[in-house]
Amino acid sequence: MIRRTGVVPFLLLLLIGICVAQEEMVQKITILGNVKVEEGVIRGAIKSREGRPLSMDQVREDLRSVFGLGYFNDVQVDTKSMPQGKEIIFIVVEKPSIKEVLVKGNQKVKYDDIKEKMTLSPRSILNLDKVKENADQIRKLYFTKGYYGVKVDPKIDTLETNEAVITFQIEEGPEGRIKEIAFRGNQKIKSSDLRKVMTTKEWNILSFLTKSGVLDEDILKNDTQLLTGYYIDHGYLEAKVSEPKIDLQNPKRIRIEIDISEGPQYRIGDIDFKGDVLTTKEDLFREISIQRKDVYSNTAIQRDITTLTGVFANRGYAYVEISPETSVDSKRLLVHLTFLVEKQKKVFFEKIQIVGNTKTRDKVIRRELQFVEGELYSAAALNKSRDRLKRTGYFKEAEFATSRGSTDDRLNLDIKVEEAPTGSVSFGAGYSSLYKVSGTMAVSDRNLFGYGYYAVAKATLGTESSEYKLSFTDPYFLGSSYALGGDLYRQEVKAFETYAYRVTGGDIHLGKDLTESIRLDTQYKIEKVDVFDVRAEASQAIKDQEGKKTTSALSYTFTRDTRDDFFAPSRGSRSSLNVQYAGGFLGGDNYYAKVAGDTSWFFPLPLNTVLNLRGRAGLIGAYGGKEIPIYEEFYVGGGGTVRGFEYGMAGPVDRNGDPLGASKMLTFTSEIVFFLSREIGLRGALFWDVGRGWNNSSDFTPIKTGVGFGLRWFSPFGPLNIDIGFNPIPKKGEDRRVIEFNAGSVF
Repeated sequence: MIRRTGVVPFLLLLLIGICVAQEEMVQKITILGNVKVEEGVIRGAIKSREGRPLSMDQVREDLRSVFGLGYFNDVQVDTKSMPQGKEIIFIVVEKPSIKEVLVKGNQKVKYDDIKEKMTLSPRSILNLDKVKENADQIRKLYFTKGYYGVKVDPKIDTLETNEAVITFQIEEGPEGRIKEIAFRGNQKIKSSDLRKVMTTKEWNILSFLTKSGVLDEDILKNDTQLLTGYYIDHGYLEAKVSEPKIDLQNPKRIRIEIDISEGPQYRIGDIDFKGDVLTTKEDLFREISIQRKDVYSNTAIQRDITTLTGVFANRGYAYVEISPETSVDSKRLLVHLTFLVEKQKKVFFEKIQIVGNTKTRDKVIRRELQFVEGELYSAAALNKSRDRLKRTGYFKEAEFATSRGSTDDRLNLDIKVEEAPTGSVSFGAGYSSLYKVSGTMAVSDRNLFGYGYYAVAKATLGTESSEYKLSFTDPYFLGSSYALGGDLYRQEVKAFETYAYRVTGGDIHLGKDLTESIRLDTQYKIEKVDVFDVRAEASQAIKDQEGKKTTSALSYTFTRDTRDDFFAPSRGSRSSLNVQYAGGFLGGDNYYAKVAGDTSWFFPLPLNTVLNLRGRAGLIGAYGGKEIPIYEEFYVGGGGTVRGFEYGMAGPVDRNGDPLGASKMLTFTSEIVFFLSREIGLRGALFWDVGRGWNNSSDFTPIKTGVGFGLRWFSPFGPLNIDIGFNPIPKKGEDRRVIEFNAGSVF
């Protein structure tokens, strides 16, 4: 008797066996017709597997997958019975392979530039979508070059060998320019302001330098986002900027039109603070610039967040989080603003690790830091320290990275520096209206022995002059904040027709930074000056100077420097005032007092140009019955004063035409500097100089004027400056044009 409990399993096993017996299995998968496409690539698209049950739905899906590879003109599938199941046969008809890709008709754009944009290559399978895609890429390349009327016609020639030759026939058309960018619907914001926001620009007379006036559709699409952001930043939260309409009917005169719906302007409503208030809300309100009823501006809000973050960070809260929360009141057109503050814990510097300094000693770097280990964290001190390290000139890069210390309230600082070459042996050449042709050789090091010492040995030899100089400065004498140094020098000048002079001397100087931008330097010099080779035809003023005299002088120099770059500043200023006193209780033969001021301001202008305005003034007077030394007077004319005049010729001259120097001087320079080539750092300059050197008030006029142009290049061999100055109204004895050329390293 069979137990009832065994009947059910037996019946289930029997049923499964019957189903398996009836279900057909895939015994074999065969691929036919492929010659160039590897079989493994085709099998990778097939999900049916040998030894598994046959599914016609899966076979149909496999057919679509194989065709979807894009390598075949046709794909068919068939099944064939076999002793142990079914054989699935995929029959493919391959597309031609690419034998060669040709480009014809290109004259304005190089073949290598076109080839970089192409993804088609010989021996690959022909893909019509890729052919169209490559034609579009070539067309876009021509657009970036300003050829908007270009036509790119791809032709496919099929060979009997099932290969294809693809030819891109190019009809370049004329070079185009964006002549107009027009806006419609902008009532509140002027079109001229909107054009300034856009990266795409209209063609102008300087486009050959700035490369403006060229249409790039990707950049133009990004411009719509910039315009939308600009409107939102001016309170127009509902502003909509349409997709630009491009009129290419006349490629030489492209017109772009952009429709704008401005909507209403929103203003700031209530302002509040929530969370961890540092002291009181009133203190925080004093730190922010945005006020109630101000026009809503993301930029202003982010600027205030940066300010608030700095306030907290300067008090040790390195991880403070400040986020703006806004609520829009559409009826009253107000945006209510709440600053959410989470100040976290106070943080202290734990370890300061310095890496990358293979030459510079650790202490030289640490003395530039505005904090020490164990001090409370300060973002301002961190930024000042980074700037101070960069200003030393010892490093190409100085990167500060912070990481969590041993506890949540401790922070480690890693300073990674990349040292710059500070020692050099350099050779230079120059030409000036005073020294004529000269050659310079110098050995220098701004970071001698890695201690930050500055040392120079320099020799200049020319047809009309010679100069030798030794300098040494310790910027932190005996570990203090004072810089101490000295110079020894000898100079001989024979550039004048009726006399020559020789100066031999030395000085010792002491300096200190009073603030981050203001410095005071004190110098004492003593020198022996010999005026010789005085001709008989020389003026009496020069004859009175003949012979050897000693100068003992003390001077003070105040300097304020906020420039953003030493060699090529674009903003900021540098101003200095020098007061010098000679003779009297200091001894020597020359008794005089001298004051000289110099201020130079830099302003960034559109089109990556910079305006430099510079003024110089000076006054010298003798006392004790002495004469003003001729070599201490002011010589106006030439580089640094009034270009277009020889050295000293914009001041008093004697009857022989030699400059005498002046007891008073005043000059003003305006100069616009622009890039000619960013790649090599070549810049051009246009300048206008006015000024005069004089002794008596009646001699102040006529004011001398010089105009001209120049080149500025920080070459691999050092700075190179060329100025060609013109005297628009030359008087008797004055040149109409003067060329100033200087090349070599700056010390």
